[in-house]
Amino acid sequence: MIYHYLKVAFRNMRKYKGQTLVSVVGLAVGFVCFAMSTLWIRHEMTYDNFHKNADRIYCVGEWDNFYSTGRRRDFPRYLAGYLKSTFPEVANAIAISLANINFKYEDVNHKADFLLDIDSSFFSMFDVKIIEGSMDFLIPESGKIAITREKALQLFGNESPVGKKITINNYSSDEFEICAVVTGFPKRSNYPFDFLRGTHVEPQLQPEGHFVTYLGQILVEIVPGIDMKAFEKKLNEHEFPRMEDIVSINATFTLIPLTAVHHKDPDIKIDSQFRRIERVQIQHIIIFALAGLLLILCTLFNYLTLFVSRFRIRQRELALRTIYGA
Repeated sequence: MIYHYLKVAFRNMRKYKGQTLVSVVGLAVGFVCFAMSTLWIRHEMTYDNFHKNADRIYCVGEWDNFYSTGRRRDFPRYLAGYLKSTFPEVANAIAISLANINFKYEDVNHKADFLLDIDSSFFSMFDVKIIEGSMDFLIPESGKIAITREKALQLFGNESPVGKKITINNYSSDEFEICAVVTGFPKRSNYPFDFLRGTHVEPQLQPEGHFVTYLGQILVEIVPGIDMKAFEKKLNEHEFPRMEDIVSINATFTLIPLTAVHHKDPDIKIDSQFRRIERVQIQHIIIFALAGLLLILCTLFNYLTLFVSRFRIRQRELALRTIYGA
């Protein structure tokens, strides 16, 4: 019976070559577009979803037409401590900044590695552990940094990296001593890192007599059960203090979920080689997926209309045979 059905099907395909070709190609293209788009969407939405309390961590942003993307994410680093101490809705807050570095070890140049500037609150928000060494790297301008276990294995093999020195070319060829080995992020993240370094949070008075304010991206962990719209409104109605060395940070704030930063924030993204690339917005990917689904439905509708047309032809043929006494 199956052989009979296959034979009839191939006969119909030969008889209606044009419609068969259009339908097969339409289904193939539609399935490929829809499948690839859904995989792409899933890839975009899995950034930073492995963190503990990832659903309660938000990135502080600010709508500002001064920036080409329309949004700002770099703020004075002391804003993190101010938010934590001022708003009871904020359980924890940190300021971090990500930089791509070129470094040298034993006269061998290395590229495309990420250095994350942090403070001690980083370890209370993210599940990063110190495997070996001390926390001296958190002391600003100590000349010490921490390295991830994966990067240490890549550079030094099974040998302990603690005490070894590398030269980071981005910082006027400064030499840094590795004082700790830490765990890295296991999956895709908006803040990948190979090295950790402590940095100043408060503005620092320079020998020239002026203050330098260090900038970073502010991440806040919200207390469970908080109405985020009400908190955003409260944040924007709050009068933030001014400091004589910076412009007032009063602005229209927005809180972006950490798991949505990768596909919702319009900032230009950086690839693994630290090349600036224009990120395709997830709305465009969704439209592409819907277009693929529509193509599948149109092809199936074409099959249905072809089946109905053939059924009607067969009905007329059977009616003639009935009249002739068949």
